[in-house]
Amino acid sequence: MLSGTLLLVMAGCVPICGIGAKLTLSNAHVDSSHTCPNPSSSRPYDVHGTIDVNNYTSNNVTIKSMSETNTNTAVHGSWSGAVGTKAGSDIKNFEPKSIGAGNTATIRFSVGFVCSNSGPTQETYGDFAFKFKVVTSSGTYNLDSTNTHRLQIQTG
Repeated sequence: MLSGTLLLVMAGCVPICGIGAKLTLSNAHVDSSHTCPNPSSSRPYDVHGTIDVNNYTSNNVTIKSMSETNTNTAVHGSWSGAVGTKAGSDIKNFEPKSIGAGNTATIRFSVGFVCSNSGPTQETYGDFAFKFKVVTSSGTYNLDSTNTHRLQIQTG
């Protein structure tokens, strides 16, 4: 009887006492596509993204930094880059910078990309997969985007 009561008290304490509490990051997502004018020369644009956060801890969590790595996973038409080409950058513009104890949030951010093409006359695109690194006061988290981003070039 005593052990059953203790178990019931412990179960009720978990969300309040922080036992087993953790921070989870999930559902990283980026814009599915962007169409560049034809022709384009070093034309910048932003790939927008989101990551869902659940702060099950009893402390506020600060997001210290974010970075991304993107990999070209497919090409079509007159695409000049090779499959497997990687690039990456620090992500400076993200919000929120902190998540309160027991709260959920969606981190919103953007990654700078550049369009350049020489005027293809056929359907041309490259697909990119993203990996994100999020450094928080609660630890470092690595996650893959749930989708890819297609950079499409208008046919001329």
